Amino acid sequence: MTKLDTRLTITCHKIVKVVFAPPSLLCWIIFVGSCATVHQSKDHIGMNICIKIEDPSLPWDDRVDDLVGRLTIEEIQGQLAKGTGATPDISRLDIGAYSWWTNCGRGDVGAGNATSFPESIGLAAAFSPDLMYAVARVSALEARAKNNYFLKHGQYGVHKGLSCFSPNLDIYRDARWGRNEGTWGEDPFLADVYARVFVKAIQGDNPRYALMTATCKHYTASGGPDSYPVSRMKFDAKVSMRDLQMTFLPGFKGCIDAGSYGLLCAYNSINGVPACADKTTLVDVLRSDWGFKGYVISDAGAIEGMKTGHNYYNNSVDIVAGSLNAGCNINAAGGKTKDKDNAYFSMVKAIQEGKLTEKMVRDLIKPTWFTRLRLGEFDPPEMVPYKQLDLSIIQTPAHRMLSVEAAMKSFVLLKNRGDFLPMKQTKYNNVAIIGPMINNPEAQTGNYSPTVMPTYTTTPLETLSKYLAHSVTSTNGCLGDNNCLQYNQTAVIQAVQKSDVIIVCLGLGK
Repeated sequence: MTKLDTRLTITCHKIVKVVFAPPSLLCWIIFVGSCATVHQSKDHIGMNICIKIEDPSLPWDDRVDDLVGRLTIEEIQGQLAKGTGATPDISRLDIGAYSWWTNCGRGDVGAGNATSFPESIGLAAAFSPDLMYAVARVSALEARAKNNYFLKHGQYGVHKGLSCFSPNLDIYRDARWGRNEGTWGEDPFLADVYARVFVKAIQGDNPRYALMTATCKHYTASGGPDSYPVSRMKFDAKVSMRDLQMTFLPGFKGCIDAGSYGLLCAYNSINGVPACADKTTLVDVLRSDWGFKGYVISDAGAIEGMKTGHNYYNNSVDIVAGSLNAGCNINAAGGKTKDKDNAYFSMVKAIQEGKLTEKMVRDLIKPTWFTRLRLGEFDPPEMVPYKQLDLSIIQTPAHRMLSVEAAMKSFVLLKNRGDFLPMKQTKYNNVAIIGPMINNPEAQTGNYSPTVMPTYTTTPLETLSKYLAHSVTSTNGCLGDNNCLQYNQTAVIQAVQKSDVIIVCLGLGK
């Protein structure tokens, strides 16, 4: 008998199995199915299949489990390896790309104009959870509006997604660290309080959908040297469990308690083990003690840094096995890392060598799809209120006024010798305004700030010259940037000689 050629076709109401035999025989077998509302895609041989990912009537876990069960190991590998840029689409299931990496700790960063707020250390100086909530909420709304625009125009990549690599929960312990301005200071209690309100603001208050997702960083014991005397890619934080629990972990605990979908593991090692492969913090504390069910993503380049910086592993197979076994779901590779050098593209080989199990990697990818579901990616747009946001909300008057309020509340008066403030006069004859930050709109917003829009930006020299003095002399006093490696003493002396008031503008800048 001639071998039968079997093909499966699915409609929204029935499954029709068409059996092709010799011309003398043709049989149609019809089964009534339950595919009325589920997504129809094509499998790897081009046949129509039903998947549940786009059926909003089903429980979240059912939708995730159905999809993950259909993915090949190679597809899972591609998804977990691409935390930088965009994940590969899965065309046979009609699933598009996704961008994990966005920064929105104090405004939407790196994606065009956005309302800018003070550095995190300034927001911490306000000691106001309500202000922190409002800032995070505006940041998320503007980032979501831009994402809607990007998706409409098929644009993906860093700073175009919905998973915010914020808040920064590093603890300010040493004033010499160059990234202290990006933290909420030295107080673990304040970090806990701020983390909770930040996560709630970023992720929104809709019971079904997330506005964005928070990704609390840098887990943990980060905040050591950045480049001197040792690179952050090589730094080993020697820290006791007591210090971890009392100093470094409270902010992250608050973040997880508030329902954060994600967490970002750090560059440094913790007592000899790279943070993204440390089972003590990632498994014992994060998942066992705290019950975290979300995803962990690496800092950019931290996974490959286990070999190139820490010399902890010497090959990609061991790196991906160690990282996934410790619960680091996604690799955000360094920006210039090619796929052949991306350790997570050795996942299939690690399974073949028995260093990973297929069940584990299928479990590890589930939180990523759960996150994308809760962001509304697979539901009809009309069901997702946040998909209606557009670019008209960027830098609205209300948002700009909040920025002014936040800036005012961030000021800290360190000393007021002789009751100099408030000033006795409203205007002075001669005022000297000096320092590298007097007229530097790009630098004055600090590191990881939204794009500076000249229309809504002023500088100390510009504004103080207009309102405070009849005559102004000025100099930045430095040749070069804010590091002021070349100090121009002559120019400074000339500027201040006949001044009634001297205003000095300094800062770390970018």
